[in-house]
Amino acid sequence: MNFIQEKFTSLFSEYEVTALPRPDGAVLLTLRDQAGKQIRRSISYAQLNTPEQLSWVISAIRRDLAAEASDLPAIKMLQSQNRFALPTYHSA
Repeated sequence: MNFIQEKFTSLFSEYEVTALPRPDGAVLLTLRDQAGKQIRRSISYAQLNTPEQLSWVISAIRRDLAAEASDLPAIKMLQSQNRFALPTYHSA
């Protein structure tokens, strides 16, 4: 288990990493940032022990972290955009 903890700690050094073993051989991975926001993923035994699957899991976690890091505009900001009427066509 220490190997898994160290591996994910080195990959995600800006996060506090916790890897808890599960009875089925999987691991519950928790990444917590400076603000206390956390992301959790369950990684199966097969994913941990197959290099290709482990690489995919790491890429998926990085993608999810990147998606959460992007600040999308608040709905109020989108609703306050200028609105105008659609053009009206009249037949002659």
